Parts: sequence; structure tokens; C-alpha cells
Amino acid sequence: MLSNRLKSIAGLVQNKDKVMDIGCDHALLGICLVKNNILNNIVVSDINQKALDNAIKNIKKYKLQDKIDARLGNGISVIDKNINTIIISGLGTNTIIKILSHPNLKQIKKLIIQSNNDHYLLRKYLVLKEYYITHESIVYDKGHYYINIVFEKGKRKYTFKELMYGPFLIYANKDYFEFLLKKKRALLENIPKYKITTIIKHKKEEIFLKRLTK
Repeated sequence: MLSNRLKSIAGLVQNKDKVMDIGCDHALLGICLVKNNILNNIVVSDINQKALDNAIKNIKKYKLQDKIDARLGNGISVIDKNINTIIISGLGTNTIIKILSHPNLKQIKKLIIQSNNDHYLLRKYLVLKEYYITHESIVYDKGHYYINIVFEKGKRKYTFKELMYGPFLIYANKDYFEFLLKKKRALLENIPKYKITTIIKHKKEEIFLKRLTK
């Protein structure tokens, strides 16, 4: 059974998408997408042989070898020319950017990404790569908030605040911003009083987050 985190990603996939799931782990997402007829087939990959072996074991368990192609490799370096959509979840932004820095990115029309951290850097990087944001959503699963962002090929300008907090998210989900506000206040309490510049910076962010919770 899929976690809420993975279910939220599955809901962002369309029938027309030709998908590769990078860092597939146990391939549960790919299995779900095929078994529920959201996709006819999918490519899944992982850089870790042990993780890929587990994925292959699950694929065979559900007798989906003819519909799920499992590959060992570092992300989009092992994609086919027909792939136009990439899913990446469960990884940090720096790792995701390394994966996406491959020349094969130019053929990708859609990216569904659930990064573990630094969403500002992720948004900024992909906007510079000429992708724009078509969807953002937040899912709460097992004590953690996860952010889903869908990028599609095209140009659009964003403000710093939109890149920092999300052009869609800043207009929704007060619970998430209350969570960020608590984290910001806890951070402020631990900053030494002599670091005035740092305190002022975080105080400004605290004020903005407070507005988003109203």
C-alpha cells in the first residue's frame, strides 16, 4: 500500500505522460501507476543495486515485467528518447540538481519533484533552465510535510517570495506556514544576540510567514 506521500505524487501523473521514476527504491509508485491504469508502462531507475533488486522483486511479484522497465543508473543518463516526464522524490535538492544537470534534460517536458529540502534553490534552478511551475501541493505524512512541485517547459518570471515559498503555496495551506513560523521562531531563539544582521534577516522572514498564516 502506498504512503500518503507517494499517493500524492501518483495523482499528478497523466495518461499522456511517458514517465521515468528516478530513485525508484522499491518501485511501489511505478507499480501503482500501472496497476491502476494511469500508465501503460513506465521506466524506473535507481543508482543503488540493492534498491533496484528490491524493485525488480516487487515488479515480478505483480507480474509487471512487460510493463515496468527497471534500470540501474544515475537518473536521466539512462532514459529513452520517448520519455518526456520525470518523477524524483525522496532526495535532497543538491542531489536532484546533479541529476538534472545531464544534457538529456532538454527532452523532458514535465518534472514532478518532491524534494526533501531547499525548495527555493530547486525552483530557482529550474526556472533558469526555462521551466515554469504549474502545480504545487503539500502532503502531511507520518509527522512530516512534503512539497510536490510540477514544472513544465516554458518561461515565466517569479518574485523572490514566490521562489522562496512557492507561487501557489503562498496563497494556500495556512497549516504549513504555521509549521514554518514555529521553526523560524525556534531558530531565532538560538541565534546569538550579537549576530544582529542575521537576526534582522530572520525577523523579516518571520513577519512575512506570520502574514501567510492569516
